[in-house]
This record gives sequence, structure tokens and C-alpha cells, in this order.
Amino acid sequence: MLPAGYTNGMNEDTRLVLRPLVAKTFIKGAIAIGIFSLFLNIASNYLHYFIFLALAFGALGLFTLVKRSSRFAIGEGDIQIKRIIGKSNVVGYENIVDMSISQGMLAKKFGCGSLYIILKKGPGGVNLMGGGKAERLEDIPEPDRVLDLISSKLGHFSS
Repeated sequence: MLPAGYTNGMNEDTRLVLRPLVAKTFIKGAIAIGIFSLFLNIASNYLHYFIFLALAFGALGLFTLVKRSSRFAIGEGDIQIKRIIGKSNVVGYENIVDMSISQGMLAKKFGCGSLYIILKKGPGGVNLMGGGKAERLEDIPEPDRVLDLISSKLGHFSS
């Protein structure tokens, strides 16, 4: 069974296409803006505060849009990772050493999390302690089910 919440579903080359969920990111940003607003002298000039809010929420919206544009395509032989900002990569299943899930309190509430794919060799978007590289599929829906899906495909490549 495939994870819910993916955008394009299965396309013609049988790839499951996932995109990050950004509701959690927007809520975290709104909370940060609210906390920062506590330290502002709002009563002295409302216009400046409204300009601040417009710029802050505009930047937050732009950030969530860029984050949402990331695309993770899980196929039969590899995982394609495409980002507007940052490195895009193709990870073959034969290059995967291990995987783990990271989910904070808010991510659990929103049903998303990050899946870290630890690589044998080659470029990755995340540097590991002690050396090595990993790729991160950030804020994907139902990361435990995606981990199971990828694990089921690894059996064909393990030695």
C-alpha cells in the first residue's frame, strides 16, 4: 500500500512522487513571528508593525513555496531527489547503507517527518558525524510507510 498525501501518485514509469508538507513549516514560522512580535514596541507605530508583518509573512510564504517545490521520486531502481535550492541527486538502491526517520512533536501531529538515507559513497546533501554522506527527504507524508516501501525494494540489491 502506498503512502497517502503524495501529489502526483504513480506516473508512467512507476515512480511514487512525494513533495514536502509545508503546513508545519508555516505554523513554526508564524509562532516565531508571534514571539518576535512580543519584543516590539507596537503601540508607537502600527504602520511599521503591519509592514513588518507583511514582510515576515511574505518571506515565510516564499520559503514554504521553495520548500514545497522539492520533489522525491521513488522508482524501481533509484530515488530521484530534485530541489530548486540545494543539490539534486539520484540515489541507487545499491548505494544505500541504512535509513532512519526523524519526527518531532509537530511533525507527528501533521503526519510527516524526514527520512535520512545513509549512502555508501557519492554526493549527499547531509554530512554525517565521523564522515560519510546522507540524503534527506524532508517533511514527507507518512515517513514510516515510505521507509517500508524503500526497504522492500532494497532486497533486490542487497548482497
